Amino acid sequence: MSLKDTATRVAILDTLAKHITAELKAAKANLETGLRAAKAETGTQTIAVDLLGADIGKASLVQNGPIASVIDEAALIAWVREVAPSEIVTRLVTEVRPAWRKNLLDSLSAAGVIEWVDPETGVIHEVPGVEMVGRAAHTRLTIPAEGKIAIAEAWRSGALTTVVLPELTAGGEA
Repeated sequence: MSLKDTATRVAILDTLAKHITAELKAAKANLETGLRAAKAETGTQTIAVDLLGADIGKASLVQNGPIASVIDEAALIAWVREVAPSEIVTRLVTEVRPAWRKNLLDSLSAAGVIEWVDPETGVIHEVPGVEMVGRAAHTRLTIPAEGKIAIAEAWRSGALTTVVLPELTAGGEA
């Protein structure tokens, strides 16, 4: 393959990849909207992924549990100054040491409450400046290896022409 042929191939693949990425983003948004509606209407959160009449995986709406999130930095800093002063770093700005803050938020998230247990004293502290914040649901696509192989075979055989190619070949900006 000549350098010119290689450049042409790269240009084609790059353009197609960008177009496919845009189509994928739109399709995922439609999937999430549909799954949210299905959950609201019937409680359905998971659907089968069908390829030419065969189930090859599943699409699910995943609702993560709430996580601890700092809503009042000053209140958190004042509290940490009191219970763990060695974890305070003073520079031009005062902040809780990032590693300690991450561990604190991770432990609060795992516990599902904004209470911290001092490992040295066993005293339970309600942590000011932090609250449990819900996270947005998202979709998860689970396609096992067999499903991916089936998709690749369907692509090579041309069987996906009616499934994805109309959107990709409909024109518009690439």
